[in-house]
Order: sequence, then structure tokens, then C-alpha cells
Amino acid sequence: MAVGEVSRERTIAISVLRFLLGFVFLGIGAAKLTGAQQLVQFFAAIGWGQWFRFVTGVLDVAGAVLVFVPRWTFYGALLLVLTVGTATLICLTILHQSPAIPLTLTLLAATEAWLTRSNRQN
Repeated sequence: MAVGEVSRERTIAISVLRFLLGFVFLGIGAAKLTGAQQLVQFFAAIGWGQWFRFVTGVLDVAGAVLVFVPRWTFYGALLLVLTVGTATLICLTILHQSPAIPLTLTLLAATEAWLTRSNRQN
């Protein structure tokens, strides 16, 4: 394989993660922005106010949109790592509940960022 070529397996992994993360975070962001009851309660339990739900909702949607654009996938995945990584820490430190779901999403977004780190010209 020549320098700069991306293996078929890597291309498939990037594409699968791109669509998975994009659709999942579009849904999560939309649920935050529309005030889904479970998320309103989650953010109330954090104690920082509902403004934080709106900010993270906008960041989730922005990250998802960026992930869908091949040239910007790396930056979108990085943004998602920051938002859902923060949720992981909040689950552990403030809410004292299982961080399994946000941790899994953090790892998936981090994997996508890692896979596309040198591929930003796509």
C-alpha cells in the first residue's frame, strides 16, 4: 500500500462509525433541544440549569453534522468526544451512576477521531 492510501477495512470502519455516530448524536441532540422529559430530569439532577442541556444539544447536533461531512469528520468526532466525555465524567462524579452508555459513545467517537486524524482531506 502506498503512503497516504487508506485500507479498505479502515474506510469501512470510518464509514460505519460516521453514520452510527451521526445518527445517534442527531437523535440525542434533538432530544435535548426539544426537552425530552428524561433529559430534562438528567440535567436537573446535575444542578447546573437547563441552559447546559441546550448548549450540549447544540454541540451534539453540530458534532453530528460535522461527522457526516468527510472532510470534517475528525473535528466532529473530537467535538463529540468532548461532549459525551463530559457526560461520562458527570455520571461518575456528580450523579454517581453507571457511565456505561456515555463511556461507550466516547470510545466510539474517539475511535472515529483516531481513524480520521490523518485523513482530514476526505
